[in-house]
Amino acid sequence: MIGGSAAPDIGLVRAADAACWFAVWTRSQCEPKVEEALRRKRLEVFLPRVRIASRRRDRRLVLARPLFPGYVFLHFTPSRDAYIRVASTEGVVRILGERWDSLHRIPDEQLEAIRRIVATGDRVRAVPWIKAGDRVRIVAGALAGLEGFVRACHAGRATFVVSIDLLQRSVAVEVASEVVEKV
Repeated sequence: MIGGSAAPDIGLVRAADAACWFAVWTRSQCEPKVEEALRRKRLEVFLPRVRIASRRRDRRLVLARPLFPGYVFLHFTPSRDAYIRVASTEGVVRILGERWDSLHRIPDEQLEAIRRIVATGDRVRAVPWIKAGDRVRIVAGALAGLEGFVRACHAGRATFVVSIDLLQRSVAVEVASEVVEKV
């Protein structure tokens, strides 16, 4: 995904704060199992899924796969007891954060945006986190194969820059963010 400036804003939550969204890291292929187990514990869980076409030998299927493999999202008020309740769930590796009393929260706006995007069902897919300054390669179109840097990102477009170090000159072109991949 093409991002703005530097690193994502990571909010630390101290114990006794209000309920927030957190990312729960799961064991490989255990996302649905963890989702169900946390629901049985009466916790609010969100596992965004995307529909993926899959071809088998004798048939074609449409599978629902996690949008972010290895993670489910959990809305709860952090406390030592709640942390232990979640961490002791089969398939859970840990809740992202330093300790039970300083977890990394996910802003409500970001999770609501994911919910809305997944609900549309239109060609939703996860893409690598790409931001200004990253080295990238163009993967489609007339410029396919070129490598350079992302100078800026705006409205689904990335300014792609190729530099000639010896001359200390650069050339920039604006491309759709979907045609660049991180190198």
